[in-house]
Amino acid sequence: MGRCSKDKLMGFLGFAGFMAVSYFIGNNPQLKARAASTVLFMRENPWLGVVIHATLSTAITVSGIPFSLVDLGAAWVYPFPAALGMLLFSKTLGSTLCFFVAKRALPESRKASILSHPTVARVNKILARSPIYYGTLFRLALLPAFVKNYGLALLDIEFKKYITCCLLGSCFGVPCQAYLGNQLGDIYLGFRSAEEAAQADPMLLLGGMAPALAMLVLMPNIARILLGKDEDDKPVENSKNGKTAEPDGKTAGQSGK
Repeated sequence: MGRCSKDKLMGFLGFAGFMAVSYFIGNNPQLKARAASTVLFMRENPWLGVVIHATLSTAITVSGIPFSLVDLGAAWVYPFPAALGMLLFSKTLGSTLCFFVAKRALPESRKASILSHPTVARVNKILARSPIYYGTLFRLALLPAFVKNYGLALLDIEFKKYITCCLLGSCFGVPCQAYLGNQLGDIYLGFRSAEEAAQADPMLLLGGMAPALAMLVLMPNIARILLGKDEDDKPVENSKNGKTAEPDGKTAGQSGK
């Protein structure tokens, strides 16, 4: 098995493992009950709830724990515009902390080891062409949140461009999550079953999931742009003499005279 195939297999296994952990955490009865009680407290104490959500959501972002019930619950409790602001603030603050943790807490030897990986090196090379454009695509890719935060921060990108990518990515992700929580938050928290919601409004489930489904359709194309083979690394065929040109413009077998 080649290196590329191994990378794809390990990536698939890692993503599958992450989804399994996410499912377990999101459906753990004790954690769901704690989240539900926290959301009810936020509804009864809206101003204090804003502080609680900012603290918990930021901590979840920095820790990388795949637990979205806090954000979905806040989006269910608060009006949609308020929920947008709350989610955007906590995620931006969390991403900022992730950047400084990645840049300053990780040993230089470890960072060099990560950046030397062929896939990471390819993404890093592409990122250098247009950091904001490709960094935003990275933020929109179908990857765990901690990979988007720490992964992008470890690449060769300065903070102002990193946070710009985070904000641009949030322009898509935050409204989708806020709308999902606003429409289906009570179902995720266990206050109502999906069957009851479907009986009350058959279009509610489809409407609530529509933004997330749209993102899933776009994400494979985004990943293909980021992780596809770099065109600049391909040898170019010289149609006149049949020789292969190196990326620096020289033909194969030609010495630098």
